[in-house]
Amino acid sequence: MQLTLPLIPGSAVPAIAHLIGSLTWLSSPRARAAVRENQLVAAPGRRPEVRRTFVNQVRNYLDTFRLFSASREEVAQWVGAEGWEHFLAAHARGKGVVMASAHFGPMNVCGQLFLVRGYPTTMPVEEERSEFGRAVNRARSALGGTFIPTSSARGIYRVLRDGGVLGVIADRAVTGTGERVEFFGHHVLLPSAHIALALRADASVVPAFAYRHGHKVSLHFEPALNLARTGDHEADVRLGMREFTRVMERHIAGTPEEWAVFDRFFPVASVGQSPPSPKPFPLRWLRLLRSKGPKRLG
Repeated sequence: MQLTLPLIPGSAVPAIAHLIGSLTWLSSPRARAAVRENQLVAAPGRRPEVRRTFVNQVRNYLDTFRLFSASREEVAQWVGAEGWEHFLAAHARGKGVVMASAHFGPMNVCGQLFLVRGYPTTMPVEEERSEFGRAVNRARSALGGTFIPTSSARGIYRVLRDGGVLGVIADRAVTGTGERVEFFGHHVLLPSAHIALALRADASVVPAFAYRHGHKVSLHFEPALNLARTGDHEADVRLGMREFTRVMERHIAGTPEEWAVFDRFFPVASVGQSPPSPKPFPLRWLRLLRSKGPKRLG
């Protein structure tokens, strides 16, 4: 996979993504129903575009694997930025920046923006048990990005203490811990470590969301959150979570088909929700592209 997928021409990616995404959509009734329910909650006034979500996610994966063969110059032309000044203002404080986003849009590719503009980035990640997941992470780090285990709280804090940039995906509480907040009218468990760490390190939290514009992509930066620092840490975390959640709601509601969550996110009853499963629905149809190459990667 690592040897074959990067060879796909960029011009062919949309058609291949449409084919594989449509096949996955057809063969995945449970995930299909979950995506539909999520979109109805996030954007009740819009007709769900469920198949588009599957197609978008396949395209995101195919574009991620293109990072193996892309140069920094090519990525710089591929990835644009809106609101870059918000990141620069936060970084100028010298106290570290948490870039907070969601499973939304072509984030793996857009996240390379920092590297090609000279800002090393560290990303906390869970241990990957599948070859596909490990290959995705290798592609994400192909241009020099650094990973750190989510279990290394001290190491993550050190990144911020040293004025570094930390990239986090903050829409799924995969560890089962976080803060229960109102999200699209439901009380759900969302990860809160990015807010708690930023408060302890006096770092900035800058929300950023990835969008696709034809064959190009861009990262949309929001102003840094106005985190309260009253001395009551738990209350300050709750306030910060509410502010971040409102920003995340706005982006997801605007283009819900870009929200790549393939499990039912919202419970029937708001109380007692179990966290979503750790990974999005496996896009097994990508295996169709593995006609050649070794079985093991690396």
